[in-house]
Amino acid sequence: MNGYTIFEEQVTAVIEKYKELSFKIDDGIPCVFGAIILADEYGNIEDTYQVEIKAVIDYPYSFPLLFETGGRIPRNIDWHIFEKTGNCCIASPPEEYIICNTGINLLQFIENQAKNYFYSQIFRNQNGYFLKERSHGNAGWIEFFEETFMTTNVFNIEFGLIQILEGKKIDRVSDCFCGSGIKYRKCHKKSYDVLSKLTLDNVRLFMNALRDTNEYKMAKQKQF
Repeated sequence: MNGYTIFEEQVTAVIEKYKELSFKIDDGIPCVFGAIILADEYGNIEDTYQVEIKAVIDYPYSFPLLFETGGRIPRNIDWHIFEKTGNCCIASPPEEYIICNTGINLLQFIENQAKNYFYSQIFRNQNGYFLKERSHGNAGWIEFFEETFMTTNVFNIEFGLIQILEGKKIDRVSDCFCGSGIKYRKCHKKSYDVLSKLTLDNVRLFMNALRDTNEYKMAKQKQF
């Protein structure tokens, strides 16, 4: 069963809940299109965005493509829109891989990733900047790893990724591998659990991306 078929099977639950959304086949690609209505904590409508969500062949292990079709958002990467393809930049690759590790559900994608993306756009329109914005490219990957490993030290991040690659089983009551002197269960166990959901190929990809960043190269030069 390919990603298009799985996507199409999940559409029914989406259009049953979201009456403003409809289904179509566009050049052989299943799509959901229409309006996403955003409400505040009291249920009052904050804004409405016109969208199109297109299936990808490796769905549900990759996000579908999300497009804002009402012309509300400038088509450039500073607004988290890919200029060439026009789809929304929802998350950094490591975050997407982790979220999609066991397969995602279209309804959950709309309620979590899609809505959160547009809530972020509302926040930027009101405040002039995004809340918790990731940098573009490999720098955004580094920010994700800094947040996950709770450190800005690229060598600690590298060491943590190596632990995952080597598949080491760490005793919960041993000292954490990061050298903090804190017990592993109270330090980096959660980080390890999150990233261990990635495939080893993913981890190797991220390791190479880390080592290719200017931050890593500059830190490496300072060692000598």
